[in-house]
Amino acid sequence: MRGWMILAAGLAAGASLGATPLRVALLDFENSATTSADAGDLAGVTPQALSAKGATALGRALANQPDFVLVDRRDFVRRMQPVRPGAGGPQYQPSFLQAAQAVNADLVLRGTLLSYAPGKQVVNLGGMKTEFTTLSLRIALEALDAHDGSVIASEDGVARREFRQTESLRTVVGEDELVELLQSAIGKAVPGLKSALAKRQQQLQDRPRVKLSVQTSADPALVEIDGMLVGTTPLKDFAVYAGDHVLTVGKAGYQDVNKRILVQSDTAIEVPMLRTQLSADEIKEVLEKARLNIVSGVPEAALEIHQVDLNMEKPAP
Repeated sequence: MRGWMILAAGLAAGASLGATPLRVALLDFENSATTSADAGDLAGVTPQALSAKGATALGRALANQPDFVLVDRRDFVRRMQPVRPGAGGPQYQPSFLQAAQAVNADLVLRGTLLSYAPGKQVVNLGGMKTEFTTLSLRIALEALDAHDGSVIASEDGVARREFRQTESLRTVVGEDELVELLQSAIGKAVPGLKSALAKRQQQLQDRPRVKLSVQTSADPALVEIDGMLVGTTPLKDFAVYAGDHVLTVGKAGYQDVNKRILVQSDTAIEVPMLRTQLSADEIKEVLEKARLNIVSGVPEAALEIHQVDLNMEKPAP
């Protein structure tokens, strides 16, 4: 559908690195490494198994950092479990943004295991072969904004261990040693990540934040903001950055609503939903009861936008 520019009220938020520690939520580590042909030297520990330990290792690295406060990971992960918003409706998985805001996080940290394999050098000295093995492990850490999912800082970390293999002595790296190597790589990436975040401090502080609420005439419906699934309607007080956004609302059996909006203060939006197949009488009734726009003969729901004062005290009963 066509996107319309609608002037409305909206909100956004940013994280800062300074006197107040950042509240950080940790995503599971991702794995981009492949299984090495020399996996026998690595005690059979696969990249997938090692990356599964990444979130715990990252949590340990940040636990004693004064600039960070770790959000309870169990609560954070629980809020991303698939849910079924309506009776008999399809399941959907809340985005990490929705979960991060629910636990009041400033940042979301995502780690990736990039490579994990030994390199070998064979030296022949007087008929005796000596093999030198260098085990290298590289990870990447990304800091994601908890309000729009953008990457605001990124840093790599590399850790290596060298050992010698001979015909009479062969070393197999155990799981404990691999975890230590993972922790070392993370430890080398954290200072650079903190430095990159410090450079963004002022920019993040200066970005205004607003709260966006969305409801429809056919709740629950899926809501996307700028292509990111953020939840289902009724969506209450979702934090976004003030400015231009693309709002998409969809539900099976109904026409998708796709609008470009400009939000500048706290905003509530009502979206009339139209079924994909309407009878002539139903179309007439909808046209009479709702503000609609006709595009190429197809009725298109308009947004009802209200500026709201979320700080206003409620009247006494």
